[in-house]
Amino acid sequence: MASIRRWKKGWRAEIFRAGVRKSKVFANKQEARDWAAHEEAKILGGAKVAARMPFGEVLDRYAREVSPAKRGHRWEVVRLEKMQRDTIAEKPIGDLTATDFADWRDRRVQEVSDGSVRREMTLLGAVLSRARDEWGLIAESPLKSVKKPPEPRKRSR
Repeated sequence: MASIRRWKKGWRAEIFRAGVRKSKVFANKQEARDWAAHEEAKILGGAKVAARMPFGEVLDRYAREVSPAKRGHRWEVVRLEKMQRDTIAEKPIGDLTATDFADWRDRRVQEVSDGSVRREMTLLGAVLSRARDEWGLIAESPLKSVKKPPEPRKRSR
């Protein structure tokens, strides 16, 4: 269990698990909590523990941490919230396969245009890349082998 407490100019997260002691100071409490959870997961079982996290929680974390820094964050968060209500969000991130994303794509194409699905797949790719590279939740993105819908025709003005 991590210890999070107020520090001089921020929040200090301290962990001590399995003989490993780590500590770091953050600007806000949520960042400290996320770091502590990630570090504890790495110490206790690494990918096994992280792989059990539901994909919806990963989408939520991306919306909280990454999206606010972007110019179009409002619409990105709307898309992420829509994806959180889909059945794919209930599966653990470690169990997701290319087939799951292909099924999601096929369902989504029935609801919106091909261009919208392409944009959402690009967003999902960014989420999975962050989960792989920085958060260490997965080893490889299952979305890489899923084909995007055809590009829509250019509009004539």
